[in-house]
This record gives sequence, C-alpha cells and structure tokens, in this order.
Amino acid sequence: MASPAPALTPSGLGDQLTALLLFAHIAAMFAGFTLLADVFQFPDVLRYPAAERLALFRAHQSEIVPVYWMLAMTGFSQVLISVMLTPRLGAAGRDAARLALVFGVIAGFGQAMGFGRWAILVPWLAEQMADPSLSDAGREAVGLIEGAFNRYAGMLVGEHLSNIAWGFWLFFTGVAVRQGGLFDRRVGGAMMWLSPLFGLLAAEQLGLEGEILCVLTDFSFPVLALLHFALAAQLLWRNADTAAKPLGWFAGIVGAGLYAAMVWPVVFQ
Repeated sequence: MASPAPALTPSGLGDQLTALLLFAHIAAMFAGFTLLADVFQFPDVLRYPAAERLALFRAHQSEIVPVYWMLAMTGFSQVLISVMLTPRLGAAGRDAARLALVFGVIAGFGQAMGFGRWAILVPWLAEQMADPSLSDAGREAVGLIEGAFNRYAGMLVGEHLSNIAWGFWLFFTGVAVRQGGLFDRRVGGAMMWLSPLFGLLAAEQLGLEGEILCVLTDFSFPVLALLHFALAAQLLWRNADTAAKPLGWFAGIVGAGLYAAMVWPVVFQ
C-alpha cells in the first residue's frame, strides 16, 4: 500500500515573495495615484468633457502613460497576491480563502483593463483629437468613442465591478484570516469592516456624491495600506509552518505613524 503524499506547507521563500508583493502593490498604487493627482488632476479629470480630458492628457502624456502602465501592473499584482495568499491563510479558512481567490482574480483583471486603456487606447484618441485636419464631426466622434470607453472600461469595469470584487476579496480574506488562526485575528476583522467601502465606491453612478467618496477614500485607503503591511510583516516574521505572533504595541505605533503620514497631505493641503 503506497504511503500518502506529504502535506504541502508554504515555504519561507514563498512567504517572503508574498510579503514583497503586498508591499510593492500598495506602494505602486499610492505612488501612481499621487503622481496622477499632480500631473493629470486625477480623479476629477475623469468627469471632464472628453475634449478637455484628451487635451490635458496629451499635454502631459510622457508622464502619464508610464504611471498608468504601472497601475495596470497592479492589476496583475492583485491576482498574484490572491493566488499566493490562498495557501497561507490556514486550513480552517480554506473555503473563505477560495472565495477570496476568485474575487481577487476578478478584481485584478478588471483593474488591469481599466488602467491599461490609458496606455494603449487614449494616446491614439488624443492624437486624433489634436489632428488639425480633423473635422468638427470627426472630433465629436472621437469624443464619443473616448467617453464610451471611459464609462465602460473605466467606470464600469475598472471602478465599479472591480471595486465590488475587491470588496469581496477583502471580506473573504478577512474571514479566512480569522478562521485560519495563522495571522492576527484583528487584521482579519479590520479587513471585514473595511470591505463595505468598496461597495460605496461602486455606487457613485447610483447618486452617491463625489465629495463623500473623496473623504471615504482619503481616510480609508491608508487603512487598506496598513492591512497589507500588517499581513506582509507577519509573513516575514513567522516560520512557514507556524502561526505568526499577534501584532504588539510597537506595530501599533508604527502603524499610527504611517497612517498619519499618509493622511497628512489631505488634512493640510
């Protein structure tokens, strides 16, 4: 009778790579959104008329396109994080981790599609709009095409559906963290409490005011970053086959300092 295959346990190298992904993913997102706010008036620019948005894009295209390429890659890093975290959340939380994997992959591909259009499609549309030989009817057609893609690839896929999936990923990852017992349960609880934010972000077209959304994102997204950092730190500090120690007072002080640094520009702008 053949002996059963040995159980697979996450490797220390896998923990380190997952932690690196968690750090890099959030750092890239925050850096990208900060740069776009400086050079492209993001996110307000998404609600400008198409001609005005394309003109602003063309004026800063050399700076904007690399940033959107980086943000498109965060869609793939979201997929990788979802895949890498699944076997590391503990056997007791396996079902929730599988659901988190599904929604994490959906969110990642939606983000990649939404951001990726700025690197491929929009430069061509901006060039067409700036063509002096283009007729008024042609400019109107370009504006309609850009507006349609902005609402479909951007608002529907990149913002609304991706945010819904991202919220479910956060919720089910939090459930798996709490059930699995390998990470600080408080981190899982915070992920579950934060997850409804993404449903609110997806509700803009249902009448939720933009100013309210700005307040929510400005003060809640830094919490999302801290949760990524907390998981990454525990992955780095634990042995691959043992539970991580709960986060202590030192982690709390560091987290408070990081949160203050992230919201400082918003409070004192």
